[in-house]
Amino acid sequence: MRFRRLAAAGLSAAGFFSSGALVCLPTHSVYGQDTQVLEVPGFETASSKGTDVVTLAIAPLDRLLPDITHVMRISGAGAQSGLITGAVNGYTSGLDRSRPIGGFVKLSSAGLPMGVLALPISDLDEFLGGLELFGEAEDLGEGLYSMNLGPNTLFAQYKDNWLFVSTAEDALEGAPENPGARIDKMAAKNDLMFEVNVQNIPDDLLDLVTSQMRTGFEQAMEAQSGDLSDAEIEANRVQGEQAMKSLEEAITGTDRFIFGLGIHPKEKNLTIDFGAQMVDGSRLAKQLNSMKTLASKLSGHITGSNAISAKTMSLFAPEDAAQMQASVDQAKKAVYTQIEDQINNPAVASKVKEYLDRLIKILTDSSAEGSVEASVSVTTDPALNAIAVFSLADGAKVEALAQDLANEATNAGAPVSVKLMSGKHQGANLHNISVPLPYNADDKLRKIMGDDVKIAIATAPKSVYLSVGKNAESSLKTALDANANSKGTPGVPTTVRVSLSKILNFVQTVDSNPVVDGMLSSLNGSDDMIMFDSQIIERGGVNRITIQDGVIKAAAGGVRAGMAAQGGF
Repeated sequence: MRFRRLAAAGLSAAGFFSSGALVCLPTHSVYGQDTQVLEVPGFETASSKGTDVVTLAIAPLDRLLPDITHVMRISGAGAQSGLITGAVNGYTSGLDRSRPIGGFVKLSSAGLPMGVLALPISDLDEFLGGLELFGEAEDLGEGLYSMNLGPNTLFAQYKDNWLFVSTAEDALEGAPENPGARIDKMAAKNDLMFEVNVQNIPDDLLDLVTSQMRTGFEQAMEAQSGDLSDAEIEANRVQGEQAMKSLEEAITGTDRFIFGLGIHPKEKNLTIDFGAQMVDGSRLAKQLNSMKTLASKLSGHITGSNAISAKTMSLFAPEDAAQMQASVDQAKKAVYTQIEDQINNPAVASKVKEYLDRLIKILTDSSAEGSVEASVSVTTDPALNAIAVFSLADGAKVEALAQDLANEATNAGAPVSVKLMSGKHQGANLHNISVPLPYNADDKLRKIMGDDVKIAIATAPKSVYLSVGKNAESSLKTALDANANSKGTPGVPTTVRVSLSKILNFVQTVDSNPVVDGMLSSLNGSDDMIMFDSQIIERGGVNRITIQDGVIKAAAGGVRAGMAAQGGF
């Protein structure tokens, strides 16, 4: 079989974009505020050596049911969990509750899925007896059984303490000899996990998928052509062809992807893992592997005291420059049309487009250097302040743009105070902007920002800092100091941290309401984080979303408080 891969779903699952920037994913620990190594065992299983397209693993019932009960309890539905447990127990007697349940899907020669469910059995007679409510299993001999379930017939094969179940008798012939070896690792840290081996999809089916995509592209082009000029139609076609080429490359370059859901009562969190690997030797695999050597230089200011923090690093392949430029040009046309529609004065509209052009040029030049890093942090104590840091090809161009914009504002008599080159700190030039709030500004906004919106900017040769808030300049200097003293950390595609309690406490100081009060009253301890982590693995990457128990409790508390406020109960 040629290594041609279906990756449309893989792209989504892996969390990266093949159109130039590869923003990949997490493998191997959940951490507090630091970068973690994420343990995602899907890529370590033996399932990739088989012929299955999909491998499914469900945690042993002895662990799965308590995990479900835990989530329902902290979400305020503990009373209903007993109903679920009772229903499951009623129809699973005879199952080995200490072993995971497996599922396997192959494709027939006609491209039709054939699924097999693998049930771990401790007492076959007891299990079949528990199903008599639905029908009696007919013993066909040699461990083969059948059961009529409505209009459908189920077939089952018993061997080696496993019961393999399918709607197609032929599918049982390809049941794995030792399913436990293939699903034990997958279910070790997840309550539910599946792996899709895209390399096992037949080539003719992939050809059909590619053909359908191409047909859809041609139909979309034809539908758009009515109101466009010949030049616009051609530009759209060029951009579309480049996008199709990238998608087809992803189809031929994706190997497999995984998804996992884990509930961890001891760790007080819920995790969602997803990731992908590319075909060995493919361009995308090489790009991903090259990210292993990247180091972060602009995230030293991110600490555990932040209410929100995020950092990301992206690679831009030189061969993707044409497609990226075409996308930028297309977006510019749309924005310019809006500018011309909204601004009646042609001279003013022309100026706005000129400055936008310069900003876009700065950004595209930066991506042309091969990699871009960005980080954002938001603090709420003692006041709300946000800092964004970006790597750039030439920070001096940002400074020149800011100078020209300041001159425009001064000439127009805008009520804006601009102080360029107000000082230096850690080798960066400092600039300050103050924008007074209008007299009729919302009181809540005034409480957050003060009477003036304070903006501090720092421009360095290869980066720019933007700080907004009451303590804009002091926060900016603190960030510059932290990044200057940081030795750099290994680069990761994306890391995000959100502290729900810090956000809710700040909101409460501005505008307390029953929902916020209800959420805060439901929080206890420090398990209030929402986290996103990504990590490069060999020729691929994985992501993890971590939701701590306190977040689920707070959401449930907010719902209850909102319903009570509306007279719901």
